[in-house]
Amino acid sequence: MRPLLTIDSSEWDGGSGSRKPVEDRDLLTHRDASPTQVTVGRFGELNVFACPVDPDHPHRWSTQWLPKPPGAPADVSR
Repeated sequence: MRPLLTIDSSEWDGGSGSRKPVEDRDLLTHRDASPTQVTVGRFGELNVFACPVDPDHPHRWSTQWLPKPPGAPADVSR
């Protein structure tokens, strides 16, 4: 299986800001790290995998849950 798609709840690392783009360095880390406002589960990540040998094989997926950082948007999925 090979990675096909990753959907992440944040644009950069909300803790250290280590992946924050230079042009966004003055933005607030937690509020502005999610410009699309897409949240996977409880502020995690969704990975979708595809078989490189046979496209008829079903896709596989996995989720990675992270603790909700301070200032993260409230869970509105209820």
